[in-house]
Amino acid sequence: MTKKSFLSVLLSFSLLFSLLSVLIVKPVDAKTVRVALISELSGDVTVKKGGGSKVYDAYENMSLNQGDTVYTGDDSSVTLNLSSGDADVTLGDNAELNVSDLNSSNGNKKSKLKVWAGSMWVKVKSLAGADDEFEVETPTAVMGVRGTQFYVFVDPVSGQTKMAVGSGRVSASTVTSNSDDTQTTTITYLNPTQQITMDGRNETDDLGLKVEFLDIDEFIKQASPEIIKELIQNKAEIDKENAEFVEKKKKELADGKVVDDQTSLSIKSLSDLGKVSSNLENLVGNIAKKALDDKKLSKDEIDKAVKTANDKITDTTKKLDLNNVKPLDKTAGVDPDAEAKKQEALKKLEEAKLKAKLEKEKAEEEAKKKLADALKKLEEERKKLEEAKKAAEDKAKAEAEAKLKEALSAKEKEEFEKAKSANDGKTTTTTTTGTGNSNSGSSTVTPPSVSLNVRDAQTHEGEGTYTTFNLDVNLSDFTGIYGVEVHLLYTGDVYPDLSTVEGDGLENGTIFDSSTSADYFNHYGNYTSGEFIYAVTKYGTVDNTVAFTGAKKLVTIPLGVYGSGQVSVGKIVIVRKDGTVVTQIPIDVTKILPVHVGSTSTSNTTVPQA
Repeated sequence: MTKKSFLSVLLSFSLLFSLLSVLIVKPVDAKTVRVALISELSGDVTVKKGGGSKVYDAYENMSLNQGDTVYTGDDSSVTLNLSSGDADVTLGDNAELNVSDLNSSNGNKKSKLKVWAGSMWVKVKSLAGADDEFEVETPTAVMGVRGTQFYVFVDPVSGQTKMAVGSGRVSASTVTSNSDDTQTTTITYLNPTQQITMDGRNETDDLGLKVEFLDIDEFIKQASPEIIKELIQNKAEIDKENAEFVEKKKKELADGKVVDDQTSLSIKSLSDLGKVSSNLENLVGNIAKKALDDKKLSKDEIDKAVKTANDKITDTTKKLDLNNVKPLDKTAGVDPDAEAKKQEALKKLEEAKLKAKLEKEKAEEEAKKKLADALKKLEEERKKLEEAKKAAEDKAKAEAEAKLKEALSAKEKEEFEKAKSANDGKTTTTTTTGTGNSNSGSSTVTPPSVSLNVRDAQTHEGEGTYTTFNLDVNLSDFTGIYGVEVHLLYTGDVYPDLSTVEGDGLENGTIFDSSTSADYFNHYGNYTSGEFIYAVTKYGTVDNTVAFTGAKKLVTIPLGVYGSGQVSVGKIVIVRKDGTVVTQIPIDVTKILPVHVGSTSTSNTTVPQA
């Protein structure tokens, strides 16, 4: 073989071995996503796909992916099969479950479910890989298992979590955040016939205090019928796993080892183990009997569930017979000394919780009282403002009336008082009756049209942005006016932009001649709301009312506003003097559009009253 041929063969073998190594080496960090299947369902069951907002009706064999959420309605249930039988999960009615994680990486499986409401029975087969994980998270805790059957209930209002173990071993843990940005994990372990109730993640730093003997009465009350049936039908699997637990403990005792498995289940002798073993053998039977006694399941439903369970049990001595069920011994696996210390610690914990609750309620009551006092003060201030407003209105009216009377003769004053008395309490006046020789009889009175108009608006920048503008009050088409009283209401930080508030600085309109009339202006309110009052009247002893057609300006009021606000007409009173009779004519202010002023926009409203 030539040197060149040898090199060619060597190169060929190198390429071949490189190709084979690529084919046979397991990919690094290969990651796949598993699915869950809906194997059974009844009633109202819906699904919301991960990242979506729409809710769809569920159906058998429907695939659920990571991120999907399942909901059950009243008297409804659903059973999920996670990734080719790794676990079966049965949800009861009014439940909500999110498939949080269903990943596989390098042959290791991770399954995580989040339960936000309702009851659930979980049957996890033994996890094959050492790094396989199966977790159930609730608002208050995380449950971790390797192979077991257990129950979870989450109160949808408080988030309180209850977990009970039927077989195997379950860890319950909470994670709390500390003030230094670190986290603290608290963990405990539960065995069959034990339960734990957690009100919050930071309830205690010793979760073992919360572990107690299974309360069957409470379990039957909370669990849905489908979950109870599932538990009964799984008796063969539950008994098998519990038998393995008993054999393991028996060997430990025979070897002279008492293993601390970080649970509150104390087994120090064969006598202790015998009591625990009896409880495990009779657990399902006691649950079935209680469900029948409490009518949670009918006798027919119980009989069918028992038959399904017994069909899977080959040992006739282990078959379920509700006529031969021993009561559970709550002292089994309980160390009296440890239990006494635990109850003392629980008592202190409950006292601390009660104290915290009472302090919270006291703080809430004090807050409510402060709020009530503040509301009362606000109401008192509102009443004071109303009273001040009424007093100001009465004062302005009295001053305007006094100025009017100064110009009247004795007879005119008498007629004025008569007309005033006749119109007290009336909201409309459509006719006046003259008593003088110039206008005897009746005449029809038409109220003038009224409008507001904003002009010359300017925005100013400084310590705070504000707008100044002129507000024109306009009247249109009237046969004669002797006096006018205008009440303008505002909201927002609106203020008079006058050199002095009491009348100076106003730009009178073209309706009244300042040489034969007197006017009045005042402002009542604060930076959120208030009222401007403007009154003007002629004076004299003869019929010298003004008449006009078209629109004329009554008055211009220079104003300013911080931010934005609104000005509207609260009330306008027109006084008409017809010979010796003075009549008040009301205006329908609901037909006068308000004006909006300020930083966003400034409107010029000129639409007259219809």
